[in-house]
Amino acid sequence: MNLSRLISRISIRLALFNLLVVFLPVAGVLFLGNYEQNLEQTQIDSMQRQARLIVSMLQSGAKSRAALATMRFGDERIRIIDPGGRVTADTGALSVAEEEEESPARSNWLYRAGAAVLRKPLQWLRPITRPLTSSDAYERSPMLRGPEVQAAFVGQTAVEKRVSSAPARQVTLYTAVPVYRRGDVIGAVLVSQTTDDIRQKLHAVRLAVLQIFLAAVVVAMILTLLVSTTIVQPLRQLRKEATDIADPRGRLRGRFQGSKKRDEIGDLARALERLSRRLEQHQQSTEAFASDVSHEFKNPLASIRMATEMLAQVDAPAERARFLRVAESEIARMENLISQVREITMIDVEIQKEVRTKVDINALLQRIVEGFRMREKERVVFEPRLSDGLQPVDASEDRLLQVFENLLDNAVSFTPSGKRIVITSVRDGGSVVVRIADEGPGIPEENMGRIFDRFFTYRPDHPTTQRHTGLGLSIVKAIVEGYGGNVTAANDVRGGAMFEVKLPLSS
Repeated sequence: MNLSRLISRISIRLALFNLLVVFLPVAGVLFLGNYEQNLEQTQIDSMQRQARLIVSMLQSGAKSRAALATMRFGDERIRIIDPGGRVTADTGALSVAEEEEESPARSNWLYRAGAAVLRKPLQWLRPITRPLTSSDAYERSPMLRGPEVQAAFVGQTAVEKRVSSAPARQVTLYTAVPVYRRGDVIGAVLVSQTTDDIRQKLHAVRLAVLQIFLAAVVVAMILTLLVSTTIVQPLRQLRKEATDIADPRGRLRGRFQGSKKRDEIGDLARALERLSRRLEQHQQSTEAFASDVSHEFKNPLASIRMATEMLAQVDAPAERARFLRVAESEIARMENLISQVREITMIDVEIQKEVRTKVDINALLQRIVEGFRMREKERVVFEPRLSDGLQPVDASEDRLLQVFENLLDNAVSFTPSGKRIVITSVRDGGSVVVRIADEGPGIPEENMGRIFDRFFTYRPDHPTTQRHTGLGLSIVKAIVEGYGGNVTAANDVRGGAMFEVKLPLSS
């Protein structure tokens, strides 16, 4: 499996996204420098306040040693320096550790592991600064001439940072404040203090960040597993079903199983299940249709074969003419059958692509009825009962002509002479309903469910049965359903059959 395919997997992308989110707390380590600077500045401000307090006491006339003796100090060291740089008063040496005393945070295993992993990257990201000077000699010398002291002698408050050469590498902050008398600088107060407290706080913050990061990684992995279970696994199941649903020839050999989940993947699984069920039904219908077509062709072909064989065996002109008429009749029947088979196949494929116009149903029915009146003359009475004010239907006019001509032709073929065929049109909500009722024998109950099946015909009392292919009503059903409507058949309570076509009106 190549890298691009591996990264494209949803489970991998979810894991990477979750880990990216949890790495954000670790990025906070990069901003600890600002936190450290704020802590240092706070410590320097405290040291300078102490220095200014000593300066105030000295300017009021107190002796240097007496001024220091009256003050209570913490772990900082305070020295008073004369203009020559000599220390005239000192609170004592700083406590400088020879070896670093590990804080509770730094001795934690997680801190050690994080330090081992992040030490090098953090060194690369840390800005380059000048090396610190040593604080060893500065702490022991009786003469002090550092930059901060020199700045104080010219009237400026200055800060300097130095580091111990001991293994602990303690960093010490120095701040010098000038002492004035009558406008002249007569000395300086130097306050120094280690940054051990700052280091302890930084260690605690780093440990807290690493703990949050570790907890976030655990949560991210759990969430990834949960999401993989709820998203990736169902998708893999759908992929497996999609792979197994068709054989190498493309024939369906199963269907999607659907899902009871109420999420989007469950909706997708149910949609695929419905799709595969419809495809399976369509495949079965196509296979049945092909079988029916093959069966329907057998009878006329057998008649044609028999007629041609008999033509070769008889010599009488009358007999030869009779067998020739049989062959021609069966050929015409096959041509009609092929034409209607092609027609119903084209309806299934192309009805959604056809150009539709707004068709006035009442005007269309009037035109069709007039044509049948001219054809049937006085044999059948056509009685249209059409409602006024019907909206048009979006459809192909030729297709609707085909629908109602087939239904009327079917009604005429079952209607005895002198009887009526009633054609009605009414509005039903957003649809138009057209009913065609005849006064024939009606539909036998055992045939009611098969009336729209392809190649089904039932005309026991009609010698013209062989002229009917059994596809007329199937074509009606295909066209009406293609336009989003439906067609039903029933027996009228007054006798005879009634067909009802329901089509949506134009919006």
